[in-house]
Amino acid sequence: MSNKLSVLVLAMAGIFLVSSCRNDDDDDELVGNWVRVSDLDGKPRSNTSAFVLNGIGYLTGGYDGEDYYNDLWSYDPNANSWTQKADFPGVKRSSAVGFATDSYGYVGTGYDNVNKLKDFYKYDASANSWTKIDDLPGTGRYAALAFGIGNKGYVGTGYDGSELKDFYKYDEATSSWSNIVSLGGSKRRDGAAFVINGTAYVGFGTNNGSLVSDFWAFNPETEAWSKKANTSDDDDVQNRASTAAFAAGGLGYVSTGSVSGVTNSTWEYNPSTDDWTERTAFEGSARESACAFSFGNYGYVLTGNSGSSYFDDIWVFHPTETENEDD
Repeated sequence: MSNKLSVLVLAMAGIFLVSSCRNDDDDDELVGNWVRVSDLDGKPRSNTSAFVLNGIGYLTGGYDGEDYYNDLWSYDPNANSWTQKADFPGVKRSSAVGFATDSYGYVGTGYDNVNKLKDFYKYDASANSWTKIDDLPGTGRYAALAFGIGNKGYVGTGYDGSELKDFYKYDEATSSWSNIVSLGGSKRRDGAAFVINGTAYVGFGTNNGSLVSDFWAFNPETEAWSKKANTSDDDDVQNRASTAAFAAGGLGYVSTGSVSGVTNSTWEYNPSTDDWTERTAFEGSARESACAFSFGNYGYVLTGNSGSSYFDDIWVFHPTETENEDD
């Protein structure tokens, strides 16, 4: 998600930072306010792909316990409204990835109830049209990660029968893929990624049935990964899988997801201090496999599921406001 969903990490350079995660809020009242906005016009679902392009959010694919989808919906945060767009042209699927460059949106990989997929497609918002591009060079997979920076997209990790940590770069200028240095640390599926000021951050997910706690930053200029503070310590644990992740106002966020069951907790990452702070819990139903958008200083969490319940609601997070249960 995907998604710029923004969707999306990361040195082999060997700089290991050891600052710990902690909850800086000693009071019971946490900062941040969630407001419900316009529900998705399409069917409730989870495991969708998402990206943000030119201030508009896009969502496609997903699964509702019975059916897979390929409809594409756009969300305008200024109008608080949804519009159906040209259907995604690939096979209907769930657990695909989405990312956006400065010019186009991209969706690929995923699962269609039979195959683990590696095909990829480019979306031109001005023409409302899709074009098939080269397949991802690695194995077919689902539950991978993706993010876009400038005119390049990055895709990696996921599940092809076992967890993965390989990573690939798509260069829009040459319309080609190349493999880059693999993610440091654990292989994973159902992880999370977000981009802050041109640096991508990746973590979370599961490996061999256990939640992972290593967290990485990716520098696209050097294509190097640097280890950041783990997402757990003796007091606070942010570890989760299938979480909704987004960046807003220069900070990163993860909300909802799966721990030992579904959760609605929300955590904020500050890259300048390499530290996590708990924020107001997501006010919708606890869920996993939701997706996220972000626009400026605000993040949006939408869709997802809790067991056999699938959702079509969308909530916007105001990071600096006090919780107001009446709005």
